[in-house]
Amino acid sequence: MVPDEIKFETFVDAQGTAFQEYLSTVIARLSKTDKNYRSIQGKISSINEQYPRVMDALDTEQSAALTEQECAALITVVGLRNQLVDLEMQSVYFRGCYDGVGYLKKAGIL
Repeated sequence: MVPDEIKFETFVDAQGTAFQEYLSTVIARLSKTDKNYRSIQGKISSINEQYPRVMDALDTEQSAALTEQECAALITVVGLRNQLVDLEMQSVYFRGCYDGVGYLKKAGIL
């Protein structure tokens, strides 16, 4: 049973905030609440510390010559970043489900 006093803050409730900012707050919570997300961030950080030129290859528009180890690290970082995006999209999806329940509750359907 769901207590009546649960407070749902839906996007409509937060409509004074731009949509991108709203999504950013949903995603920002991941590093505080999701151990797997933090672990992946830590792996990326560790690789970037070990191979600083890998980050340069991702963050500049100039070509970069990388060693074989740096190329392998770059491939790993790109894969880890994709995992982060997957977790972020999952979080946004579930936030939408949560908001859907909030809308139904506000409409008196639930």
